[in-house]
Amino acid sequence: MTTANSVGIRLDDGDLVLDKGGIELVSGLPNLAQALQIRVLTALGEDGYDTRYGFDYRAVFTAPASAHEMRDLLRLNIVRTLGTDHRVQEIRDVQVIDPQLDAHHRQWAVVVSIITSDGTPAVLKANIGAQA
Repeated sequence: MTTANSVGIRLDDGDLVLDKGGIELVSGLPNLAQALQIRVLTALGEDGYDTRYGFDYRAVFTAPASAHEMRDLLRLNIVRTLGTDHRVQEIRDVQVIDPQLDAHHRQWAVVVSIITSDGTPAVLKANIGAQA
C-alpha cells in the first residue's frame, strides 16, 4: 500500500472526529503523519498485538544521561520507531530541539524529515516528554 492510498480514522488529540454523524477519515500523507505520531506517542510494548510497536520512553528518559546523551538517545529511538513502519522508506534527518524546562516538566520538540515508500518527502513534528 502506498502512502497516497492509505486511509485511517481521523483523530484530534486522541479523540475521534465526527462529521455529519459519521466518523471522519484521513488519507494520504496526513494519515501517515497521524499514524507515525501515534507510534511515537505510544510506549514500547503497550500494544498487546505487537510488543515491538511504540517508542522506548524508558531507554530515553530513565537512564542517567547528560543532555547531549539524552538528545542522542531520543534521536536513535525516533529512528528505530519510525523505521519500523513500512510506509517510511528513508529517514533523512532528525532534529531534536533543546527541551522546554521548568521545575517539573521536560519536553523535547522533534522535527523529522522522511521519504515515504512512494518517494514523497515529508516533515513530521512532535513533542516528546513530560507535558504540562
